[in-house]
Amino acid sequence: MEQSKQSLSDELVVLLNRLALNGDIHIAEHVLYAYVSRFWRLERDVAKQYVIKYFQENHPKQLQRYLKNRKKIRS
Repeated sequence: MEQSKQSLSDELVVLLNRLALNGDIHIAEHVLYAYVSRFWRLERDVAKQYVIKYFQENHPKQLQRYLKNRKKIRS
């Protein structure tokens, strides 16, 4: 997970921000996961960890709201 060598493109960051701020964080997670697993060639577990960390750092409120709603649905 070397962020220094590889960074997200500006277009991808804009897309992720728009999706997260519009409440579509689930879709944003899938987009980011596909990007890091395919273009950075990360293993599944590492890609999942990166996605979680990205949203914890950049969109914590949206992530918490998504997890809260997801927990309600599963109950």
